[in-house]
Amino acid sequence: MLAQSAPLVPLVTPSANDLLDLLPELIVGFGFIALMLLDLVVGRQRWWLAVAAIVFLAAGFGASVWGWFDSGNGHTLYFGSFAYDKFSMFINCVLLFSSALVILISPHYLNRRGIHHGEYYALILAATLGMMLLAGAMSLMVIFLGIEGLSLSLYILSGFSRTEERSQEAALKYLLLGGFASGFLLYGMALVYGETGHTQLQQIGAALHSTTQADPMLLAGVVLIFVGFAFKASLVPFHTWTPDVYQGAPTSVTTFMSVTTKVAAFAVIVRVFTYTFVSLYSHWEVIVAVVAIASIVVGNVAALTQTHVKRMLAYSSIAQAGYILIGVAVGTLSNTSSSITGTTGVLYYLAAYAVTQIGAFAVITIMAGRGEDLDSYDGLRGLAYRRPFVAAAMGLFLLSLGGFPPTVGFFGKFFVFAAAVNANLTLLALWGIAGSAISVFYYLRVALLMYQRPKDEQQEYPWSRTTIAGGTALLAAAAGTLVFGILVAVVFNGAQAAQNAILPAIASTR
Repeated sequence: MLAQSAPLVPLVTPSANDLLDLLPELIVGFGFIALMLLDLVVGRQRWWLAVAAIVFLAAGFGASVWGWFDSGNGHTLYFGSFAYDKFSMFINCVLLFSSALVILISPHYLNRRGIHHGEYYALILAATLGMMLLAGAMSLMVIFLGIEGLSLSLYILSGFSRTEERSQEAALKYLLLGGFASGFLLYGMALVYGETGHTQLQQIGAALHSTTQADPMLLAGVVLIFVGFAFKASLVPFHTWTPDVYQGAPTSVTTFMSVTTKVAAFAVIVRVFTYTFVSLYSHWEVIVAVVAIASIVVGNVAALTQTHVKRMLAYSSIAQAGYILIGVAVGTLSNTSSSITGTTGVLYYLAAYAVTQIGAFAVITIMAGRGEDLDSYDGLRGLAYRRPFVAAAMGLFLLSLGGFPPTVGFFGKFFVFAAAVNANLTLLALWGIAGSAISVFYYLRVALLMYQRPKDEQQEYPWSRTTIAGGTALLAAAAGTLVFGILVAVVFNGAQAAQNAILPAIASTR
């Protein structure tokens, strides 16, 4: 007797609306493929690749702005695997703007170093695409694909200076430690899937809300997932790769990864922990708070002892990640009528950090393209006497990183710390304030060095103008640092709208 055949399951394909709503990611993905092909025909005129890359990034930015107004309250795509909401569009805009600034400062620097290869721009777009996937990921599988997409590109970019031992060492360290972090992340995802039976975040969240007790295996999975994310965000104790990779990688690559990787990592941390694991908040809050405090302390104390600008900014970025993590620990809690929540503070801080950190590294990159070594503190001495406008811009970026008003960095810290106070986590805010006070020393130390007279034996550099592209990048970063610190509502209202739109994105599917 023949066994009865199983009923046929109808094949359901995503609608055309899903493809249209993925337009920013599709544009950047098409740009990656197009740049790989263009590299075969442009020959030595590789600056055309930079122009093409900026065009694709600008088109993706425009599509994200259109998506901001089109997404409404948000919905999910591809059967709940990807979010189309203001939160993902906000992160997309920060990522695409940051990547465009990096492309602007890259050609002259790469030519000077003799490493101007065409695949550089394709790899930048590939990494950006992986980060954009993280911004909207609503599935554990999409998260892992996004993590690996950006990681593989950054491994190659870190070792892009193929003849330098230091660059190859940086790439190897990043590859080995990144592989371990991916293993932790994947194992944590497996445990969460095993406990909930789902890989999509909205279904995981619903399953967690229906349980009254947290299984130890589930909590172990949550912790392991946090470890994987913490590595990408350079949080203590998963930060050890950061100073070595930042110093060894080409400076333009360091500029890119120091900003965009953190933005993408914190975007997925907020979506997963604040809005999916919210029912487990009492279990992971302490872990996140302790890691935030440790990052602030270790990052600031280590930065005090540095004599190289890139290593100082690397440790500084660890401390900055600690400040942002305070907002994650607070989440959406608020015990007052104030509209400042942890998520709003995180989003504002990410935008503030992006323009400021890119500006600081852009100064080092542009000066290196002119032949100057600004990595060492001695090389910074007297910069204001030979490049006054560049020194003024660098001073502005350092003041913003230190949290001085009226820069955008001040309000980034203010919103995060205010959210902690509103949620009765005042001790966490005090740790952040104390760390900011310590950071003032090493930021002002660098700023004062630029305005000291150069030593008699200091090397003379021939006068050469900053390229138009480099000057444009510096001007854009400086304008963002100052203007967004004065017109605070522009970014804050956007961050607040993005936070409000993330909630229904988990509950509704189109």
